[in-house]
Amino acid sequence: MLMSKFAENLKKYRTAKGISQEEMAKLIGVHSTHLSRYERGLSSPSIEVATKIAEVLEVAVDTLIFGDQDEQSKQRIDDKELLDLFKKVQTFNLRQKDTVKDLISAFILKADLQQKLVQ
Repeated sequence: MLMSKFAENLKKYRTAKGISQEEMAKLIGVHSTHLSRYERGLSSPSIEVATKIAEVLEVAVDTLIFGDQDEQSKQRIDDKELLDLFKKVQTFNLRQKDTVKDLISAFILKADLQQKLVQ
């Protein structure tokens, strides 16, 4: 799973930068066949090579492995409406965000207490 995500992200970010496989291979110090294998998910680079790839593409190594923050959020939160609400909350000022956190915490506490009373 992570290998295929890395391969997909590597190709996505490389092509977005307009860098050919040959050029990228030279920039990171590997043969273009190795880069092709990385992009097809047939092999994985060493930590050193992954770091060079991230530097050339100007992204974090974890972004190459797991995707950008939006992709990661989508993988963690199944409810699209809830995800959209959280995105809107991110535009709030610090005080408003704290209020939302307090409301959610209170709601979760109430639900936990109700569940314990039922048991």
